[in-house]
Amino acid sequence: MTRIKKNLLKWLGAIVGMIIVLILLDIYLLAIPGPFFPEEKKYGTITVYSEKPIGQDTDSIMSEVFLRLNSVPIYDPDRNYNLCLCSTQKKFNFFAKLTKRANRIMGFYILGSAYINEDFINELGMKTGGQPKYLTREGSIVHVATHELMHGYINNTYGYFAARTLPEWKIEGYCEYGVNQFVAPKDIGYSIPERVDIYLDDFQWNPIAEVHRPHYVWGLMMEYLINVRGLKFEQVMDDNIIDEDIYKEMLDWRKSIRVSI
Repeated sequence: MTRIKKNLLKWLGAIVGMIIVLILLDIYLLAIPGPFFPEEKKYGTITVYSEKPIGQDTDSIMSEVFLRLNSVPIYDPDRNYNLCLCSTQKKFNFFAKLTKRANRIMGFYILGSAYINEDFINELGMKTGGQPKYLTREGSIVHVATHELMHGYINNTYGYFAARTLPEWKIEGYCEYGVNQFVAPKDIGYSIPERVDIYLDDFQWNPIAEVHRPHYVWGLMMEYLINVRGLKFEQVMDDNIIDEDIYKEMLDWRKSIRVSI
């Protein structure tokens, strides 16, 4: 082997080694976010990290989060997770960049930690006026926090690697279903048919809101499968449950109810 080839291999090895070190560093920072937040408080098995002082506001958020989680069959009260409340866009950007995600999103879950972009959530809430309800666009930190934590419980129940093979509509749809099951059924004006009508009404969805429309209908499809057809978690995640079929079935069901009324 020539001297040039040996040098090239050394450089290649150094580059590969550096890439591995950077990846491991990213994993470490995302899995152990505590040192980057001045405030920390344990709520059961969920550790909250915050830029702002943790007081009654955070206590109220976590109370609502647990009420919603307790209504979902796959919730495991013994499973430990982190919930990182980023009150500034700068703080959220730091973690988002580690995962190559966009900055102006509401949140994400990775490696046992849920990261919440409070700045963007509040901005959306002001723009949308909280509409449509029962969607991340309503500007609710409780909604987004519960949604992102739900990703962890899905991984825990279904298996981390198996969950990676699930279609996006099932994962995101079940997270949206899980978020709403405590609050929505208690709403006197709430009904699945009404929400289907909202989804189908183009006037409810401006160009900015359109990006969140899929999550809305995916959550509806899960709600239809579980609350109308009575399927369990394992059944809705089965390969035989296909989005095109369920979407058509749900719309046909909505039409049948309209005719009967």
